[in-house]
Amino acid sequence: MNSSDKIDELAKALNTFRTKVRQPVKSADNPFFKSKYVQLEGVVAAIDDALEETGLSYTQDVTSNGDQVSVTTVILHESGQYIELGPLSVPVSKKDAQAFGSAETYARRYSLSAAFGITSDIDDDGNAATQKAPRSQARPQYSKPAAKAESLDGQTVVKIKQMILAQFKAMPATSASGKPKPKTQAELAKMWVGVANAKVEGSQATSIETLSPRAGKWLSIEIEKQLNVLAGDHE
Repeated sequence: MNSSDKIDELAKALNTFRTKVRQPVKSADNPFFKSKYVQLEGVVAAIDDALEETGLSYTQDVTSNGDQVSVTTVILHESGQYIELGPLSVPVSKKDAQAFGSAETYARRYSLSAAFGITSDIDDDGNAATQKAPRSQARPQYSKPAAKAESLDGQTVVKIKQMILAQFKAMPATSASGKPKPKTQAELAKMWVGVANAKVEGSQATSIETLSPRAGKWLSIEIEKQLNVLAGDHE
């Protein structure tokens, strides 16, 4: 995953998006797996409705190479910050326009759903793209999910909270760029959790206590950097 140097504004906007998004109805039938799924249009509509007034937008880049189609999804924020997710690749069994078009739709839906947390269901609506392909290639080529990470130990949780408190106390009412200081320490902590989720792959924490050890280590380093900057401002 690639991103801009800072993603704090984008992370806050994503948190707002998640409180607004409504999962689309699975209305399309998959005859192969006898299940329902959400078509690309439904995924796009659900995301576009929730994006209003968040400052977020997105773009998808589609490329093809040999017998596969790849899609990269980029989430953008009006501040100029961004996160690039992908590429996600889907195999194409036949070299014709219909097969490549089906593969593109399939890849775009999976990539967009993953980027914004849309539950579109696992199905094979891109069967025209994967027909007669080996079973091992009948799904997008995702990396194997990592094992569930353990939560932080209590001592580290306390340390991070103390660092956030120190940062909160040292922050000016308004930053040099005109950004207002968070109203409370809890608001600042919530912002940091959002940044960690966006920056550390696999992190889905809802609080400091539920951060993974990896995310906690990354967060400690980043907060330490901010404390050093604030300390320099007061020298």
